[in-house]
Amino acid sequence: MSLDYGQTVSLDQVLANKEARVQRQAEWLKRYSLPLVSFSVNMPGPLKMTDCTKLIFDQGVQAIQEACIKKGWRIEGRQLLFQLTGPEAIFSVRVSEAIALKRVMIAIENQHRLGRVMDIDIIDVNGKVISRKGQGMARRTCYICDNDAVVCARSRRHDVQTLVSYIEAMVCHDQCCS
Repeated sequence: MSLDYGQTVSLDQVLANKEARVQRQAEWLKRYSLPLVSFSVNMPGPLKMTDCTKLIFDQGVQAIQEACIKKGWRIEGRQLLFQLTGPEAIFSVRVSEAIALKRVMIAIENQHRLGRVMDIDIIDVNGKVISRKGQGMARRTCYICDNDAVVCARSRRHDVQTLVSYIEAMVCHDQCCS
């Protein structure tokens, strides 16, 4: 079955996918007994699988793999999923501490040209998500106004089209100017 880029998804589909992701993560933790990197693209609105998200995803996967290689961490398992709810990746990484892995992934989110729209979560061997807050780091900021992204999202301070246009312009600039 080929994937129909540009098809909208419902909130129910997004929520069902989140549940499936949690299940997949639990299966991977059981199989590998190693920390996990769970990667997706922060794309607001009902269009989750587009050329834009695919490009962000490809760059994110490359950045994650290169960072692990640079640190000498072995990726024991990797799965890339391309779904209507957006592209996702899961990596099982042989690393002594999940916290070290989180710090490196935060650096990607903070320093990569497209890192602001990359959602890179770390799950330790006990299934606990390692948070930015737990590392003494500030929460992520909104693309548009630099306030707390969670506050802006919950209050719907910015309309979806404004957010999507910002992301598309960022990707276009990256393609033209990198």
